[in-house]
Order: sequence, then structure tokens, then C-alpha cells
Amino acid sequence: MNESSIQVTIAGRTYPLTVADGEAGSVRDAAGKIDELVQRFQRDYGVSDRQDLLAMAALQLLSDTAGASQDSPSAMPGVPAEVFDGLEEVRSLLAQAGIAPEEGQGTPP
Repeated sequence: MNESSIQVTIAGRTYPLTVADGEAGSVRDAAGKIDELVQRFQRDYGVSDRQDLLAMAALQLLSDTAGASQDSPSAMPGVPAEVFDGLEEVRSLLAQAGIAPEEGQGTPP
């Protein structure tokens, strides 16, 4: 499998990533959506703490995804599966940074 090294910036921090060839665009798009949410929450609610902003963005994205999963178990209509893969990678980075729990940790059964 061929891989590419990319960098994405979320909430003012740059994250180096290694992604499979052809996935760089979708990962950048996912990071861009997260960054847009962070900026919107900062502007609309006057929140300045980066961890709070990232938590709010993660909650928004996951609740949107959970709501769509109930409507359509496979995925959100019109959203490519690669976007969800990119979100999973971002979730993993947040977990590594101590901002979100690893899968299976800190989530109710």
C-alpha cells in the first residue's frame, strides 16, 4: 500500500499524518470541517479554550453522525465513506492528545 505524508491544521495546531494514497483529500476535507466548527464555536459562543472547542466540535460531529446512523445505518447520504475514515483518524489523534477517550474507554455501554 502506497502512503503519503500530509499535514492538517485544526484549531491552530498542525498534525503530521500518513495516509493511504488517494485519501489525502478526504482527510484534509474532514480536518477542514472540524476547523470550521471550532472557529464557528469560538466566534458564536466566545469560547477560547482549545480543548473546549475541540470537544464541542467532536460532540457536534458525532451527534450528527449518530443521528444519521439511526436514519440510515450504512452512512450519511451524500457523504463518502472516506470522510468517516478521516474522522476516525482525527478521533484517534484527539485520543492520543488526551482530548477524547480511546474507543471503548469512557463511553457508556
